[in-house]
Amino acid sequence: MTVKTTGLDGTYIDYFNTVHGFGIRVLEDRCFVVIQIGDGQPVFGHPHQIPLQLETVPSHVRMIVDDHVLNYPASDLIDVLIGRKSFQQALESTPKSEPKRTTEIATGRPQDNSEEVLKRTSSA
Repeated sequence: MTVKTTGLDGTYIDYFNTVHGFGIRVLEDRCFVVIQIGDGQPVFGHPHQIPLQLETVPSHVRMIVDDHVLNYPASDLIDVLIGRKSFQQALESTPKSEPKRTTEIATGRPQDNSEEVLKRTSSA
């Protein structure tokens, strides 16, 4: 699942894929790729100044951003990275909608099959 969380001190926002253990940490003026391996401390990549030109960032950064937006289309990550939305606005905003599960995006259906169960029981 892809999530947006903020640091307790309000100095960063993590846009993180909890299933795969990677994401982007955004600070006021820069961002980092962050990787979580097991229960250890997160590993941070090189800083990238905000605003970014997404076309010029390294491919691994772009892939992580694309993965986040694929799994969480309502995310404000790109708006923050390109400077359309300020860090402070992103800190204060709540997500527009719940992130979609990877299964839901891949199949176009929620992982929960309760609708199918209801159809089968009502037609029996």
